[in-house]
Amino acid sequence: MIIVKPKFTMLCDENFTVLEDTAVAFDERIQAVGEAEELCKRYPNARFFEYPDAVLAPAFINPHVHLEFSANKTSLVYGDFLEWLSSVIASRGALSQAANDAVIASAIKTMQRSGVASFGAVSSFGGDLEACANCGGRVVFFNEILGTNEAALEQSLANFTARFEASQKRKNSLFTPAVSVHSPYSTHPDLAAAALNLARERELIVSTHFMESEHEKSWLEQGAGGFKEWLGKFNPAARPLYTPSSFIAMFAGIRTLFTHCVWADDFSGFDPGLHSLTHCAVSNRLLSKRTLNLRAALDARASVNIGTDGLSSNMSLNFLDELRANLLIHAEFDPLELAKILLLASTKNAASALNLDAGETKEGKLADLALYGGFADADAAQLPLMLILHAKGCERLFVGGAEVNLND
Repeated sequence: MIIVKPKFTMLCDENFTVLEDTAVAFDERIQAVGEAEELCKRYPNARFFEYPDAVLAPAFINPHVHLEFSANKTSLVYGDFLEWLSSVIASRGALSQAANDAVIASAIKTMQRSGVASFGAVSSFGGDLEACANCGGRVVFFNEILGTNEAALEQSLANFTARFEASQKRKNSLFTPAVSVHSPYSTHPDLAAAALNLARERELIVSTHFMESEHEKSWLEQGAGGFKEWLGKFNPAARPLYTPSSFIAMFAGIRTLFTHCVWADDFSGFDPGLHSLTHCAVSNRLLSKRTLNLRAALDARASVNIGTDGLSSNMSLNFLDELRANLLIHAEFDPLELAKILLLASTKNAASALNLDAGETKEGKLADLALYGGFADADAAQLPLMLILHAKGCERLFVGGAEVNLND
């Protein structure tokens, strides 16, 4: 048992409550939130730590990251989605080879040092399996399926199945196998159906990319635009396999994270109980020159969470950097109002999206907690904004009550 008494405790509840000089007692789960003296009497054998300048908060959850591209710095082209995609195809062999376990472990450590206890790893080849399974964090491992060549569907499904079964062997309380249907422009309906049937049978979480570029929007809605020419290089008879609505409809009844959605005009087709929107602001700026219409998504009562995407379309996996980018990109919001939205999106909302019993400083929740120093003189009312602006990393990180070594 551990008792921590910080200067401030963020609950990340619906009211965004911030407590002052309150202690939190936890082992694997949070046992109590209250006065330090009372908790020390209740748990006399607990280790007690006091931090007069610190903020204790639910650890961040990064639901969308591509770790297999963690070796990238300057290999890829930004500015237009299809130019970037072409550069990915040209460079992915070299980048995948360079992204060994040590490189991926370092990328994970960067996330953890910024306060991320849980993440959703979207895995195309399975090259990140070992690093994810051994990282000490909480991982939802999205095995990705894609392919439109009808002659190769059987092999594509076999490859996906083999990777999924390999991830199943690593399943434990911190590692959850899951499914990713890559996108509507890249995944044949037969492959999507097979993966989604597996998700329904085994009650798996699903992730997918959706409406990431104007090219994708034009292709799905009109069968025109840049994808017509780009896909035509591989298949002269290429045609849209879905409309936007038919693609969303496939995920009915499945807990699904729809990533990007920056060119989505209508959010009413998503199931507010099971579907969520994963917003990757830096990636969208670099590849799509557009951002999520956050106000429209919130007005439609969509559940929004925040992801970094991978280093294929970001320069940092420090989650605080991603939050700062969001703070600057969504200039139509009051900064403090937006800070609260972003922090809830990165904790409570993301936990719901990944079906994790975490994301709040609340009795009974998993003790996934992060401690940030340097806030002794902060105003509690301004704390959400101050945390995003000034925290560069966390001092301590707990996953299920166990402390993660941030110094490796």
